[in-house]
Amino acid sequence: MQPVEMAQAAVMAALCAATAIIAVVVPFAGGLALLGTVPMGLLAYRDRLRVLIAATVAAATIAFLIAGMGGFMTVVNCAYIGGLTGVIKRHRRGLPTVIAASVVAGALFGAVAVLALTVLARLRHLIFDAITANVQGVAAAMDQVPLPEFHRAADDLTGFFGMLLRHWQLLILAQSIVSIVIVSLLGWWALSRVLDRLRGVPDVHKLELPADSGPVAPVPVRLNQVRFRYPQTGHDALGPLSLEVQAGEHVAVTGANGSGKTTLMLLLAGRAPTAGTVERPGSVGLGALGGTAVVMQHPESQVLGTRVADDVVWGLPAGTTTDVDRLLEEVGLTGFAERDTGGLSGGELQRLAVAAALAREPALLIADEVTSMVDPQGRDVLLRVLSGLAGSAGRHRTSLVHITHYNDEVGSADRIIDLSGSPDNTAMVETAEVPAAPANVAAGHSGPPVLELSGVGHEYGSRTPWAKTALRDISFTVEEGDGLLIHGGNGSGKSTLAWIIAGLTTPTSGTCLLGGRPADEQVGAVALSFQAARLQLMRSHVGLEVASAAGFSPHDQARVYSALAAVGLDAALAGRRIDQLSGGQMRRLVLAGLLARAPRALILDEPLAGLDATSREGLLRLLEDLRRDTGLTVVVISHDFAGLGELCPRTLHLRNGVLVPAPAGAA
Repeated sequence: MQPVEMAQAAVMAALCAATAIIAVVVPFAGGLALLGTVPMGLLAYRDRLRVLIAATVAAATIAFLIAGMGGFMTVVNCAYIGGLTGVIKRHRRGLPTVIAASVVAGALFGAVAVLALTVLARLRHLIFDAITANVQGVAAAMDQVPLPEFHRAADDLTGFFGMLLRHWQLLILAQSIVSIVIVSLLGWWALSRVLDRLRGVPDVHKLELPADSGPVAPVPVRLNQVRFRYPQTGHDALGPLSLEVQAGEHVAVTGANGSGKTTLMLLLAGRAPTAGTVERPGSVGLGALGGTAVVMQHPESQVLGTRVADDVVWGLPAGTTTDVDRLLEEVGLTGFAERDTGGLSGGELQRLAVAAALAREPALLIADEVTSMVDPQGRDVLLRVLSGLAGSAGRHRTSLVHITHYNDEVGSADRIIDLSGSPDNTAMVETAEVPAAPANVAAGHSGPPVLELSGVGHEYGSRTPWAKTALRDISFTVEEGDGLLIHGGNGSGKSTLAWIIAGLTTPTSGTCLLGGRPADEQVGAVALSFQAARLQLMRSHVGLEVASAAGFSPHDQARVYSALAAVGLDAALAGRRIDQLSGGQMRRLVLAGLLARAPRALILDEPLAGLDATSREGLLRLLEDLRRDTGLTVVVISHDFAGLGELCPRTLHLRNGVLVPAPAGAA
């Protein structure tokens, strides 16, 4: 199997095993076993049969070790129902196929059971004796009723059961067919609806593995008048475009949000264009040694190992020698090899993703906004690594396509491609110095206090050998209408602090009060916008998302339009699919749903990541107007400071979980 298939099988097996174990161990929770059919159905619907088999073996083993034969059989049943439904849906068949397949499956299962009971005669006699005792007990109870009809019914019952036992092979075969047909129909009825909804969701940013078996040689690559149009859209996302990337060349790709930069990444990584041609000397070799490696903007989607060292070598062929420590040192993660990836910050995950890409010694590395989640020091490290890849002097001798919004990141490139087609530099983002903190960090806006933190500390894995302190003795006050910037490097505790302020995490020490009451008792009163806006959007269409996040009916079009207008989005977007929005529009949509709930305060975690200069300016102007006109309290957590002076007059600096004075040289 391919590494991506192994990852899919592992994740779905874990989900199925977990539901099976809960269904067996927890009293009266047997109905939850149906949930286990969903991950297995998704595997059968989207992947090859071998992926479903691998997931079934893994899940069944885990469930057997924890919950015994009950867990094992529950996983097998989930795999059968999910696999049957997924395969039939993938081949666009219907109910008659389900019935025919379930009859065949029932007959096979029944034949196996008959054969087993024929061989295991003592087990068969034990089972039949137990059933006979139960039937005779029922007949005896019926004989106690002083009515002749009950006596005759008791005699008929024992006679009928005796006849069934004489033909037990047919009984077991019929029972197996009927039960499996019923279970299959119930699974089809429930699961097919889920898969029907998934069929209408276009997987717009899917990296496909082309079916080519030639030698791996992704560069030089030449694009001739290529166009690309995503499913269910009426316009091209890219093109017509012609360009060439030579071996060992460093190409910077710039452009506004929505200009087609990520689409170009997909084409270079092997996705077929809808028009035009892409020429290479060999296969793309996506993820293969000496092939093409891709590092995307959001590292959460591509970090798979539970340990840092495991993730670096994930998917490499057996026997490959990799100097993990050297690669980690190269990207600024010295000493992280044994760390748990679940405890890394967004910037640390991004550096890890770059190390894993370099472990493949790629001939072509595509870096899509890889510095957007990284602090200034981490950016400098990654830029030195990336700029040293290309050319004859580069240690890795890699062609680099670097997609970026930052003006200072294109200087080392051999060539710059601007997809926006603009002769000026309006889409590029200028970097800024770290803003200085005021002498008294508690003094700010003149309004009443909204947030009061006193001695807040937090420790992950408290009272375990894996305990890790994230925050220590954090104290400050945020007043109504205040604007506060919290700055710090990757891993300094910024996101942990955001979750505590939003009430989603209870601090292990100290207090976080919202309006005089603990914030964790008022979840929802403080709105939190996550780093990755797409992960916060749960509905299929814009209007549904706004209504769901704000808690009102999606049929209330006036409130939907008003919420969209409040963040500068056109009402016509209400009927559009979320996957058709740009990154800037997604961030505004998240804000529309959050602000429609009228929160006491708004926390924005890395709100400017991945936005071009125009989108950044528009979002900041929107937030400044909301803070000024409505008295909204805004807390911004960011390592990107350009343009934040008006929105956030106050700044706090975090380092290793502690508030510190402004760094030397801060503006």
